[in-house]
Amino acid sequence: MTPDTLPPPLGEQDAESPLRPEIDPQDERAAVDPSLFEPPAGAPPFERTVLTTSLHAAVAAESRVNRWTRWNGFTVAAWLTDLGDEYRALRGAATLADISPLIKYRIAGRDALAFLDRLVTGEVAPLAVDRAMHVLFCEEQGLVLGDGLLFRLGDEEYRLVTEETHLAWLMDSAIGFRVRVEDVGDTLAAMSLQGPLAAFHLSRAGLAGIERLQPMAGCWAALAGIPVYVSRTGMSGDLGYEIWVDPEEALYVWRHLMQAGAGFGLYPSGVGLRELARLEAGLPRAGRDYLGAFAAIDPVHARTPFELGAERQVALVKPHFNGRAALVRLAAAAPPRRLARLVVDGLEPARFVSVLADGRPVGIVTTTGFSPALGCNLALATLDTGALTARLTVDAEIRDELAVRRVVLPARLVDEPFWAPARRHAVPAPLTA
Repeated sequence: MTPDTLPPPLGEQDAESPLRPEIDPQDERAAVDPSLFEPPAGAPPFERTVLTTSLHAAVAAESRVNRWTRWNGFTVAAWLTDLGDEYRALRGAATLADISPLIKYRIAGRDALAFLDRLVTGEVAPLAVDRAMHVLFCEEQGLVLGDGLLFRLGDEEYRLVTEETHLAWLMDSAIGFRVRVEDVGDTLAAMSLQGPLAAFHLSRAGLAGIERLQPMAGCWAALAGIPVYVSRTGMSGDLGYEIWVDPEEALYVWRHLMQAGAGFGLYPSGVGLRELARLEAGLPRAGRDYLGAFAAIDPVHARTPFELGAERQVALVKPHFNGRAALVRLAAAAPPRRLARLVVDGLEPARFVSVLADGRPVGIVTTTGFSPALGCNLALATLDTGALTARLTVDAEIRDELAVRRVVLPARLVDEPFWAPARRHAVPAPLTA
């Protein structure tokens, strides 16, 4: 029992406390009160707790199909109307989605830069205020713990956004540094506005000049008189922005954007579309396309940055950072496996989990999806390095109503993202599709 979990002194317990005064909670030999293991009188046989974001009410009002899923413990919409409709809006106009379940950390203090430079594999010092960069962090064997987006908000203040929680490890790593690390997920809501008309919708909502914001940059602004931080970031592979706002005011910002975009193609969307767009952009996701070193039960299932194809995010010129010595050794040889992008021929959505070379399994598929715009199945897969030049196929299943067809489909490697229009980096950003 730690000091923060010690019960209050017996004299300070309220009348409803389950502790009995004749039982000393710090005496391991004391009798156990059986009432502690009984449900309260009148309690239902089961209880369900639904954890929702500050935008849940707005998203639920837009839902027409009542399809929900879980994301970091939060109940969020899988899709709101139809995945096809949402996809067409994303690639032809713009979509607005709740991304509040992302994990968000504030890292601040005079040693914030030194701490982060020790923590991540890339160089943090060149990052300017109101700019962002993608970062990886490893343990001492060079295995990736996770990745995220790092914002520099001030000279001594940063925000790290990740898919999975890393608070305990971050706080342990901060020992010896004059830095404060705190989870700000409960005090920061977020929404993602993505698509070719994203800049147009923000401009129409009152953000004049937003088209001049650089990719991977952010700025403070006001929407409907509410202060927000807008960054030109996102996982759609297209032009897009993310809006960071106080949870108590997030609902008003969402409604303001939807009202301003009414009649101009703005569509609310769920996490199902985010996953498909992420696949088309060729972006791996922690917990899906790779396991963090602490999450993998068998270390062989953890990955190094080189196996994820993230060599450019490893700055071996830095004198010291977590895992550097191991990464120097690993960089001297080709990695045994690589995360690869695959296009699988076929005009119908198919399901497949393994990749074959001459009938021999050489890899496992981690994310699949059918791209309506490209008219083919896409996949992210981890392949044996020796198979990268081989002729690849997948054993696929295609469903025809209540029947299933098993077919062998050819697959080919793609070096670049599947979806990468030039407008995603254009400055100024286009205000028309």
